[in-house]
Amino acid sequence: MSNREELQVHIEFDEEAAVWFVAKSDIAGLRLESDNPFRLIERIGDAASELLELNASRGRPALSWKPIFDSPLELQHA
Repeated sequence: MSNREELQVHIEFDEEAAVWFVAKSDIAGLRLESDNPFRLIERIGDAASELLELNASRGRPALSWKPIFDSPLELQHA
């Protein structure tokens, strides 16, 4: 059994602004947006690592994060 806690990051699309953004997150301080959902996931990975490292001194177990799309994601095929 793993001693790993999984944190959720909810991602939504704002049609008016035409951007994907972090709507809700278990990671305090995580506020990002991007016009591309995959670029947003990359940015979340970078920022989440830094934010979680800053909180590591609190004695929490190892953490990972999982993106959750609250808006439909339509993939276009070339």
